[in-house]
Amino acid sequence: MNRRYDYQNYLSDSSVEFRGYKELPHNKALVVANLEFDIVYCNDSFGKLFNLYVKDSLHRLNPNSELLFLLKGFIEKKYRNLTSDIILSMPGFTENVLYQISVERIFINAVQYLLINIESLDQRKKIERKINILHSALDHGNVPIIVTDIESKIVYTTPSFEEVFSKEIDSIYNLGLADLLREHLDFNEHEQLVFAVEKKMPWKKLTQINRRGSAEYWELTLNPFSVDDKLEPCMILSATNLTEHIYQKNLIESSDKKQKLIIENISDLLLILRHSQSYFLFENANDNFCKIFNLDKSKLHLLQIDKLLPPRLVSAFQEAAENFIKNQPQFIEFTYKHTVEQQYLCKLTCTTENDAANKIFIITMKDVTEEMRYREQLEKGYLKEMQLNKMKSDFLANISHEIRTPFNGIIGYSEILDDCLAAQDYVTIKEIMHSMKEVLGRALNLFTNLVEVSQLEAGEVEIEKVDLNCNQVLKKVYEKRQNDAAAKNLNFKIEFCDEECVVEIDWVKLERIVDVLIDNAIKYTKDGFVYIGSKLNDDKVIIIISDSGIGIAKNQIERLLAPFTQEVEGYTRPYEGVGLGLTVAYKLTKLLGGEFEIISEKNCGTEIKISFPRSNPAKKREPTSYV
Repeated sequence: MNRRYDYQNYLSDSSVEFRGYKELPHNKALVVANLEFDIVYCNDSFGKLFNLYVKDSLHRLNPNSELLFLLKGFIEKKYRNLTSDIILSMPGFTENVLYQISVERIFINAVQYLLINIESLDQRKKIERKINILHSALDHGNVPIIVTDIESKIVYTTPSFEEVFSKEIDSIYNLGLADLLREHLDFNEHEQLVFAVEKKMPWKKLTQINRRGSAEYWELTLNPFSVDDKLEPCMILSATNLTEHIYQKNLIESSDKKQKLIIENISDLLLILRHSQSYFLFENANDNFCKIFNLDKSKLHLLQIDKLLPPRLVSAFQEAAENFIKNQPQFIEFTYKHTVEQQYLCKLTCTTENDAANKIFIITMKDVTEEMRYREQLEKGYLKEMQLNKMKSDFLANISHEIRTPFNGIIGYSEILDDCLAAQDYVTIKEIMHSMKEVLGRALNLFTNLVEVSQLEAGEVEIEKVDLNCNQVLKKVYEKRQNDAAAKNLNFKIEFCDEECVVEIDWVKLERIVDVLIDNAIKYTKDGFVYIGSKLNDDKVIIIISDSGIGIAKNQIERLLAPFTQEVEGYTRPYEGVGLGLTVAYKLTKLLGGEFEIISEKNCGTEIKISFPRSNPAKKREPTSYV
């Protein structure tokens, strides 16, 4: 089909089209014009510079403007692109300014346009000056830094980094970062660096570098950074001198290691054991430990711990110590349950005295009772959250399918109606109207269930109880559902109790419960029977709905009482519905003070019993006697 556009509307539409291109830069003045110099797009910088906007013409510039002469010559010479420095006079400015003009031909939908970039050379000088200032700051900041390009090739280094590695920029420029550091890393460390560079991931390593005849310790930190969101990130490597820190740390650890371990763990229960000749002897303990285990440490020095501490704790200590001696880890953690509710997380470390045969074991015990309780609460909360998320997912999956299906049917029927009206086929129209009513009834039933469940969950359901013979309700539902059962050739049976089954109940809601259960029974029964009946058992009225349908697996019965759940989930499930009917019947029964029981087995049918206390209206009418 050919369409004709008004020219001004075309320019407006083109402007919208060009504004959709996020890659067009907005830091320079940019304009797109057709070959008649009509502006179809310009950014804010161009508009502010020339006071021209979309639908304006470049002819509004000074007729003697060098820009117009440049553009006319560009079109005549058939150049694909052109860059030139020219002097322009701006509106409202008395002085002329030197600009760099870049012109390029572009084609959009087979239409040729001119893409024009205008950049002030003074602005470029300002940017270059900022870059020079940044370089100068890095050079004088004594911060060792290396910068790579997107291919991880070195493009910049500070003089301090050149000094650390005894390399000049000329020798390492365009060198791979991993190649530069190869000699300072072992094989595994170098492989980790190569992986980090390839994946553009952060990396950190403490390495030793020999300078001026002594070893220095430098921490190398590699981080990716992005210059442009559309480009791959570059990498920046910085170095921090930790030599003094390492020397001080080593000095402290070597001279006062035992004292440091005790200080670091003093806040919890602390026990120090001496291991000598396969015996574990009491060396020391803090006050908290002695208080918990009722010990007087002044009388226990070098006594065997199996005579002082609970057997389970002694056994745990010995097992952890033997594991430590065998595997030599930094520390070993284990748990100890002191009482039913009180638990400790224990951490065992070891230090050796001058006599290698004697080992000192340091055990700290942290009370994690509250943490364990909190963890249990979190696990319960997590399970509950998972159940809620599952319910939400089931709801969204089912409701989207169940809402879409009837309305798709209505749309289809409406299209057939149009054809039938044109052909005056009123017989088919009548059949289709009947089908549409069934579809709309299904949709209405869905919305009714949704509203009913939401009211039940919110506790907003009003109850109006009356004395009622429930057989009347059963008979009404039976007559209402006879056609549905007959349509599937099912044997629909009803059986009443000989006596009146009177209950005090809400008539409408009892009818709703029975109707939902009968609807389910018919839906899930392919052949056989559906039964509804009542009976008396002591002071209870029992309503029974049973069928010979597909049944329910025993482990699924409780789950199906929750809303929006079906035994078979997903769009490929064999039966329609969102899993609300059984929920509505169950919750209404409980709300009315009744009991709800499901007896079912897969492929063997289902029997549902709902029971309510029997009411005696005659007894209620007896006059009250006063003494």
